[in-house]
Amino acid sequence: MFIVLAHSFQISIECEEDERLGLLGIKSFFLSNDNTFKNYNNPFDSWVGANCCNWDRVKCDNDDDLTSTAYVIELFLHDLLSYDPNNNNPTSLLNASLFQDLKQLKTLDLSYNTFSHFTANQGFNHFSSFDKLETLNLTGNYFENQIIPSLIGLPSMNKLVLEGNLLKGSITLLGLENLTVLDVSYNNRLNILPEMRGLEEFSSLNKLEILNLQDNNFNNSIFSSLKGFVSLKILNLDDNDLGGIIPTEDIAKLTSLEILDLSHHSYYDGAIPLQDLKKLRVLDLSYNQFNGTLPIQGFCESNSLFELNIKNNQIRDKIPECIGNFTNLKFLDVSRNQLSGEIPSTAIAKLTSIEYLSFLDNDFEGSFSFSSLANHSKLWYFMLSGSDYVGNIIQVETEDEPQWQPTFQLEILTLKNCNLNKQAAAASNVPSFLLSQNKLIYIDLAHNHLTGAFPFWLLQNNSELVHLDLSDNLLTGPLQLSTSINNLRVMEISNNLFSGQLPTNLGFLLPKVEHFNLSRNNFEGNLPLSIEQMKSLHWLDLSNNNFSGDLQISMFNYIPFLEFLLLGSNNFSGSIEDGFINTEGFSLVALDISNNMISGKIPSWIGSLKGLQYVQISKNHFAGELPVEMCSLSQLIILDVSQNQLFGKVPSCFNSSSLVFIYMQRNYLSGSIPLVLLSSASSLKILDLSYNHFSGHIPEWFKNFTSLRVLLLKENELEGPIPQQLCQVEAISMMDLSNNRLNGSIPSCFNNIMFGIIKGNQTTLTFKPPGVTTYSIGDDPNVQDCGPYDRSCPSTMLLPIIEVKVDFTTKHRSESYKGNVLNYMSGLDLSNNQLTGDIPYQIGDLVQIHALNFSNNNLVGHIPKVLSNLKQLESLDLSNNLLSGNIPPELTTLDYLSIFNVSYNNLSGMIPTAPHFTYPPSSFYGNPYLCGSYIEHKCSTPILPTDNPYEKLELEVNHGGFIDLEAFFWSFAASYIILLLGFVAVLCINPQWRQRWSYFIEDCCYFLCKAYLKCKN
Repeated sequence: MFIVLAHSFQISIECEEDERLGLLGIKSFFLSNDNTFKNYNNPFDSWVGANCCNWDRVKCDNDDDLTSTAYVIELFLHDLLSYDPNNNNPTSLLNASLFQDLKQLKTLDLSYNTFSHFTANQGFNHFSSFDKLETLNLTGNYFENQIIPSLIGLPSMNKLVLEGNLLKGSITLLGLENLTVLDVSYNNRLNILPEMRGLEEFSSLNKLEILNLQDNNFNNSIFSSLKGFVSLKILNLDDNDLGGIIPTEDIAKLTSLEILDLSHHSYYDGAIPLQDLKKLRVLDLSYNQFNGTLPIQGFCESNSLFELNIKNNQIRDKIPECIGNFTNLKFLDVSRNQLSGEIPSTAIAKLTSIEYLSFLDNDFEGSFSFSSLANHSKLWYFMLSGSDYVGNIIQVETEDEPQWQPTFQLEILTLKNCNLNKQAAAASNVPSFLLSQNKLIYIDLAHNHLTGAFPFWLLQNNSELVHLDLSDNLLTGPLQLSTSINNLRVMEISNNLFSGQLPTNLGFLLPKVEHFNLSRNNFEGNLPLSIEQMKSLHWLDLSNNNFSGDLQISMFNYIPFLEFLLLGSNNFSGSIEDGFINTEGFSLVALDISNNMISGKIPSWIGSLKGLQYVQISKNHFAGELPVEMCSLSQLIILDVSQNQLFGKVPSCFNSSSLVFIYMQRNYLSGSIPLVLLSSASSLKILDLSYNHFSGHIPEWFKNFTSLRVLLLKENELEGPIPQQLCQVEAISMMDLSNNRLNGSIPSCFNNIMFGIIKGNQTTLTFKPPGVTTYSIGDDPNVQDCGPYDRSCPSTMLLPIIEVKVDFTTKHRSESYKGNVLNYMSGLDLSNNQLTGDIPYQIGDLVQIHALNFSNNNLVGHIPKVLSNLKQLESLDLSNNLLSGNIPPELTTLDYLSIFNVSYNNLSGMIPTAPHFTYPPSSFYGNPYLCGSYIEHKCSTPILPTDNPYEKLELEVNHGGFIDLEAFFWSFAASYIILLLGFVAVLCINPQWRQRWSYFIEDCCYFLCKAYLKCKN
């Protein structure tokens, strides 16, 4: 009966009129503000009519249906004003009197507006009507310290949020004794004092339960100010200037703590006193520098933790068996440490409440049974990867218990480099438990030697799958996809043994894919035209396969977001002059069609791709001149047109101001080295013009190339001396000027050049395109922080680092250097020129150089002993010169010298001997006065062995081991004198021989006189 009457006589509930008028005043204030609305939908459109309780962003206290009047208790005015620096008044003043009619207001949200100050004498503390205000949110404004006095005296205030403002220096907190929540995170961290004066006043805030100081500049002294916070439950000090040793004693006094965040600091020692923090549920020590053991005291005596995050440290401990005691643990992340030993499967099996589990990037070894997770029904996130160190090998078995059935449904799974199922006898060792998974979003099984066919059922069973990485395995057969359209955005199956042709409906089945990498397989045939349906593609890598036929480059016209197109090392042929037709708005950054059989001219359309940073068209059959349209590529960083049939001069309009790597070797380019290269003087790191027909002198303006690391001018027609200005290019590590017609002497100033000495400001020789979007899904490099309760992980496109390479001749063979090897390789090759003079002793200062080649020149003088300073030297070739003297025995101290050639010089003496100084006889041919055990010419007097090269030199000299030319000539003269005296003695003794000798002399005189007279007549 009562219910019927209540509905029959329903009372109309409306807001209090004064409050309605007050809200209309607030509406007028915002509508008249110079700053525009952030939201295009005006939230005040609903602020009409008599009942303000029905207005958007307004909440009234109308729970009692029998009350005719309701009061506004919550008001949400966030995200209304935007900051416009072009506006004369980019920030706004806040007038608290606007809200004085809302006498029952408990919550006021003014976050993310442009407020910077209160109107004079119009702060909240000037109005008694705010005595019921409990929550004030001023996040994301421009308030400075003056805001604090305007808030003091509000008796009911218990939650104050000042996140993301401009607080700095000292603040006072007196008068805010009732606060239970205080958030001053993200406050002008560059200016805030390391210890805010006024923190001593925190002792009066004995009701405070939540304190957020994230992203400021507090140091360790903050803890001494917090030790009286007996009620504090949540403390967030993420990303401040804390570091050194954890203040264990001060933290131990915060006995009510439930959540403690000390992440993103430089702590390296100390420990959290877990035995004293008996209520602690969440502990985050990630992104510090802890090394050694687990930085937690009393870990095995506690079981209170729900979440533990210690990722990105340098902890070298083992996971303790007592981890199994934490039966309430939901979140465990120990990734990116140096943890070793076995993962305790038995202990992990006890963590049946676990939801998030990451062992990524450690040094675990031994075996881990995945079946130990069978009863973890809440598990949705699991990551484990093997170590790169030899000897630390982890082996994950998913088939060791054939009957086990998972109770979990994973969303994120990484089992990378885990030697999956090495004991499996089946035709495929892809984990069979995945057959029961249907909620996967992200899966990475790379580098596991997986065999069998492509597991298309992963796509078929998991309709929400966005990331699939099966790279670096042994999967075979054709690419068989599920028959239905899927949501994949990342597909990585590179470096497998897949073969056959791609499905003709590939683009139809993968319409959302953004990152598609099929490189280093055995795919063949033509590219399916349906690729043009992949409208979301950013990255397409089909390189290192056997694709063939004419390259229909025009199909990529219809993929507007394509940034990386990598088709190198295939069998494509034909011309691509008819390529990109409409390039307006096209975003291509990298184009690689190298190592194919493409012919014709370099297409002119390449110049219309204004955003190109990486052009790789080497090892094809392109002919003709470099097109002038390439002059429009103002953002180009890498240009590789090498090993084609290009001729003519480099266009004078060529814009190289952004170029870092230039490869033009093995063409027929001519003329002098183009002056236009000077525009890239500050950025260029690699210049390879070798094997062309460039002529003239090496330009003196090379001195402006302050960043040049590699200079290769080999096999051209350059002449004249090596300019002294080249010594000013100090950053060079590899220089090859061989096979030209250079003359003059070797510059003695070459010791000014680094040749392998990398300074701190020198960058590595890699290419990572700047300004290119990166897409991520989880913990870098795979999955970012999805969080234990946030399941919305976005897709990812991993931005690659493209390794550049350099061909350099050393140890009598041409090698390709790339990656870390290129960064540390160094060498100087001046061979096959017409250089004269001595080898300058300053070459001995190049202490980090690995290869020296001065062969086939006209160098004279001695081999400098200071070459023994080159302790990193691996190859030294001085052959085919005019060098003389002995081989310095000091060279035997070069432990890494594997190639040594001094053949065809004028060297003499004994070849030094040492256990590792052993080279083939050909290294010493053409030096007739050399002797030693390596060649046929043995030294007559044995040399006593000694380890000291200087003692060895003295012994060899004293024992006549060397051929002394001065002694040789004196002995030769003495022999002739003795022979002459002997002949005279014979004539004196025998008269008949004396008479015959007189007749012989007389006949000779007559013959000479007769011949003289005959010639005279």
